[in-house]
Amino acid sequence: MTALRRPHNVRLILLVLLAFALGVAAGGLLPSGQAEKDPLFQPLWETWQLIQSRYIDAVAAEQLIEGALTGLVDGLGDEFSYYITPAVYARDYNYSGEFTGIGVMVKTNDQDKIEVMEVVPGSPAAAAGVWVGDIFHAVDGESVAGLSQDDLSELVPGARGTSVRVTFRRGDELLSFEIVRDIFVVPNVEYALHDDIAYIAMHEFHNLSRQQLEEALAAVDVPARAGLIFDVRGNPGGTIESAIDVASLFIDDDDIVLQEVDREGQISQTRSNGRSASIHAPIVLLVDSQSASASELLAGALQDHERATIIGETTFGKGTVQTLQKIANGGAVRLTVRRYLTPLGRSIDKTGLVPDILIEADDDSANDEQLAAAIAFLQSLRG
Repeated sequence: MTALRRPHNVRLILLVLLAFALGVAAGGLLPSGQAEKDPLFQPLWETWQLIQSRYIDAVAAEQLIEGALTGLVDGLGDEFSYYITPAVYARDYNYSGEFTGIGVMVKTNDQDKIEVMEVVPGSPAAAAGVWVGDIFHAVDGESVAGLSQDDLSELVPGARGTSVRVTFRRGDELLSFEIVRDIFVVPNVEYALHDDIAYIAMHEFHNLSRQQLEEALAAVDVPARAGLIFDVRGNPGGTIESAIDVASLFIDDDDIVLQEVDREGQISQTRSNGRSASIHAPIVLLVDSQSASASELLAGALQDHERATIIGETTFGKGTVQTLQKIANGGAVRLTVRRYLTPLGRSIDKTGLVPDILIEADDDSANDEQLAAAIAFLQSLRG
């Protein structure tokens, strides 16, 4: 899996590096036992021994290794490369578009309570009668007071077919639900009509995005419309494979979607996958400062091929590609492996992509000025 995601801030934990245990040296692999004798690794071995012999509390080796893995990747100084613990990897790194659990999205409200922000249609929570605004009170009889969203996400999801008893506060009442966990799809694409202009918004790039977008295009009947507004504002990205699939919907078969530069400076080109939707209506792509990574890849391809007019704010500016490699302990390493360029060879890394029509968002306005500008632009093309 190759990922294009927005920045992920990780804590820098200064603990003993794992290299001495793995026997990895700058010039190659060291035989077992030799690493501790190598001058490069001597400070690490000494620190390990010091912690094991002198630290006031007993510390599990696994805890030190977790910290070592974190520090090892953090040593790159790359905010997009980091170590992922087994628990976080199992919980958060799913690009299938499908999830197993009860089917709610949550937020921490002004009272520091974890509140249901959205109930996924067709999910176990929806079937059980959970409402938006319900406050988590207990899980399997244990109070969730003081827990973070991450803490809660370790309690509520689980294997398909297993049950969890969740108690919510709804107004002055406490309501308990026995909910059987199941697979559900998180809504990712929304669509509507603005008179005779089709509008589609996509929130993330994952394995189902292309299919969901095709379904939305059919639902709004794009060939019958005066134009299409495709909204990726706030879209942080996803997988590069999904970005290529989505971009291929809009550009001609065999056209270049992106270029990639590897560590040796070699440039490779990726072309459309040959499944264009042959959309002839004019297209506006809406972007903002939080449109990142895969969203920027899409914007660059459509702009370079003059397939869409880009309206909104300068995008986030993430022009690197990461791989997600699972490792032996069940965790994973997310590592930057390439930089990408637009089809015409432009780099957007750290600079972002500049829209054709620049319109800054007005957070104090009740109106969506960027959307209004997109509608007005398409209407102006009627002549």
